[in-house]
Amino acid sequence: MIKNSKFILVFFCLTLTNLLANNLDLKGDGVVIETLDQNDEKVEYVISRNVHPECRKVNGADPKMVWGGDYANTTINTKCVKKFLTTAGVISPIKISEKIETYGEIEVIDFIEKASTDENLMLIDARLPDWYEKFTLPTAENIPFKYFNPKNGNFEDILEEIGVEEDNGKYNFENAKTLLLFCNGPWCPQSIFAINNLQKIGYPEEKLKWYRGGTYSWKMLNLTTVTP
Repeated sequence: MIKNSKFILVFFCLTLTNLLANNLDLKGDGVVIETLDQNDEKVEYVISRNVHPECRKVNGADPKMVWGGDYANTTINTKCVKKFLTTAGVISPIKISEKIETYGEIEVIDFIEKASTDENLMLIDARLPDWYEKFTLPTAENIPFKYFNPKNGNFEDILEEIGVEEDNGKYNFENAKTLLLFCNGPWCPQSIFAINNLQKIGYPEEKLKWYRGGTYSWKMLNLTTVTP
């Protein structure tokens, strides 16, 4: 009976994952996000997996194709190969708090879609501006991680932007927005730094979300990026 229950649970999880992927249609026309920019003008983003036609011919299930050369067989069309910088940065755990949800790409896209009609949801690129200006995720707002430090001169402005009221060192989170923060990837501490500072002032953890994979994972999956 236990074996059957495990099978049903696994089947359910796989089915749910497939349904989410199919609903998002990332292999086809993508997900259309309509929102307003800072000037209250309507903008539209299409988040999709931008895979070159040649790359669809590559058998990603063949270890000879994946584990050859620098992670990709040298015979593979260069259009199907990405180069990433390796780094000595400290690898982040999968969770930074029991109450703070860690998001993957499907959850991030779902969040972006919901945020287009809910001003209480906010996607934050916590990287420094020179990184953000290269590219970012659709609809992401750039609030550099160091601005979340209470000693930073921009801190009060940031509190207002995320819906927090402050009076003589006391914080009111009644209208605090639900934030999804990210930076460069699992080795990048910038979004964690921002989240930790929010935790210190008592920001409700259930209103904090974290995209651990960041821009590296997003790019690796060929998902749509924008240049601010």
